[in-house]
Amino acid sequence: MSAYGVVFKPARFALILFALSIILAFIVITGLDRYRIEKEQRILTTEKRLSDTREEIRKLTFDLDSIRKLAAKYKKLSELGFIGEADRDAWVQRLDSIYRDTRLPPTLRYTLAPPQPINPQPLAPDSPDSYQNNVSHHDLALEIAGIHEVELIDFMNKLKTDWKTPYRVETCQIAREAEVLAGLQIKCTVQVYSLPLKP
Repeated sequence: MSAYGVVFKPARFALILFALSIILAFIVITGLDRYRIEKEQRILTTEKRLSDTREEIRKLTFDLDSIRKLAAKYKKLSELGFIGEADRDAWVQRLDSIYRDTRLPPTLRYTLAPPQPINPQPLAPDSPDSYQNNVSHHDLALEIAGIHEVELIDFMNKLKTDWKTPYRVETCQIAREAEVLAGLQIKCTVQVYSLPLKP
């Protein structure tokens, strides 16, 4: 065996081992990189799912809060007598009571007309405004004679604070008839609102 064979044989073996170690290192690095990429993908997917879950929980919480608020409003409107069967007798009794509490002369006269729909023209059943057909107004004509301006203001303020049923003063005519009675002659039309429940 020549001297070159003695030197090159181990060198060739060392080069093969070196090449194998480089290939092995490359395979390991590629495998680790692929593993890191897959791990990052899994983390991103998990983060997205968590984010979607958080958003869904936020929406559900918002919906639940909205339902609670609407339920509280519905309960309040029911307690006021706006929702449900209109208790017209209770309205009249409350009006009499408020008028008596103001200690005004017993000249109050009133007429409560039958309920009328606010929106008489029919709407399509699937229309978003179809609920408006159910709201009714009851015209209450008030006549008071022989009171003064301050007494009228006191009565209207007491009506506003003590009569909880939703209403609106549509018209008010005030006249002074000194020959007939001392004080004012007042004629007002008040609309009282109700929302009957669907059968």
